[in-house]
This record gives sequence, structure tokens and C-alpha cells, in this order.
Amino acid sequence: MISKELITSLVEETIQNTDLFLVDVKVKPNNVIEVYVDADSAVNIDQCVSISRFVESKMDRDVEDFELSVLSWGLSGALKMDRQLQKYVGKDVEVKNKELGKFQGKLASFNTEKVEIIPAPKKSSKKKNVEEPVNLFLDRKTTEIKPAIIF
Repeated sequence: MISKELITSLVEETIQNTDLFLVDVKVKPNNVIEVYVDADSAVNIDQCVSISRFVESKMDRDVEDFELSVLSWGLSGALKMDRQLQKYVGKDVEVKNKELGKFQGKLASFNTEKVEIIPAPKKSSKKKNVEEPVNLFLDRKTTEIKPAIIF
């Protein structure tokens, strides 16, 4: 079986000196490999293709067959890394927390221990909404922060 460490190393090699960064590598049974990347700006399809080609060029399918997908982390995934959180400071996010439930707001700030979210005004209320900032411990097991998709 192909190791996660090998794939991680190859991806890191190809994205060095770019604004791309590795978010996750999954090596599933039968060598189905999924690589998730993000960027400080944006990830485009050409970058994903380039990473895929580089990794494939360093591996020998005659020794071990594999299926490789290189994907942008996208809007649907939770922000897993501080670098991703930094990208969304000042932007709308969706928060799911065991204690507070699910809500939307603006990511005001974060550090290694906590995040500060300014809740979005509730649309159904007739009174003026003045929501206090919410400070949550940055525990990725109890709190999930995702980019908010606003229509």
C-alpha cells in the first residue's frame, strides 16, 4: 500500500514556493489517493493538474497501481488549519458548535486557543439585533467552522 507520508512529501515538494498548501491526504484501500489543497488566494484546475502530474511522475504504476485525485478544499469543507482561518478573517462563516448549535457570523479573529465570531443579525426579529461577539475555544472536535455560502 502506498503511504500517506510519501504522497505528503511529494505534494509538499511540488507546492513549495507557491501560495498553495496541503490540507489533507487520504490513502484509501486499493490505493485510492485523495489530495486536498488550498491556497491563500484561490486554487485553480491547472494547479491541481500540475500537482497530480508531478506526483504521478514520481511513482511507478508497474510496482503499485493507484488512483489519484487532487482537489481544492472548496467551500463545503470545515476549515482545518490556522492558515485557512486566516484567509477567512473578516468574512462570513458558518459555525457548528456542540453548545451553541449552528449559526452564521463574521470571523473577527482567532488564535491558537479561540475564535471570535460576530453573529449575523437574525432576519426574523423585528427588534434591532445587537449581537455580542462569541468567543469559542478552538477545539476542532466540538466546533466546526466553514465558509458561509450567502445567496
